Amino acid sequence: MAKVIEKDVQSQEISGFYSFWKVITIGVVSGLLFWFFTFLIEKYVISALFCHSASDSVACADTLAISGNIASILVALAGIVAMIKLKMIQPLIVAVTTAAALWGLAQWTNGLPIWEVISWSVITYSLAYLLFSWVVRYDRVWPVVVIILIIIMAARIAANL
Repeated sequence: MAKVIEKDVQSQEISGFYSFWKVITIGVVSGLLFWFFTFLIEKYVISALFCHSASDSVACADTLAISGNIASILVALAGIVAMIKLKMIQPLIVAVTTAAALWGLAQWTNGLPIWEVISWSVITYSLAYLLFSWVVRYDRVWPVVVIILIIIMAARIAANL
């Protein structure tokens, strides 16, 4: 006798197709958001709340680094939400690894003109999202984890040179 299975759950498929333009768009928007959040957090949160007097100058020496790191976390969360909405593969891994690889981007671009800071933020986020979304397309977990760890270690070593 055959079993009758009723399907009550409305499921949606995640796109297995690799969309180059979706990833680039998310990277561009993430780079712009990173710069914008870094600027806002540094100027209106950290400096405004914690750097009022001259005695706070030692504590306020790293406001750009702190605001950039907070902005990286916020951009990773926004990237996860955007990739979930676009039904992309492994959004958590892509966003977290991008944040880990680009941790400290605000310090790397410190002292550059504003247009160059924005340009580098957009370029690095676009390339990182593109690279990590391309790597996670592979079905097996362990090779993906190993490759991602190697890429992150290489990025961190290059950043500290």
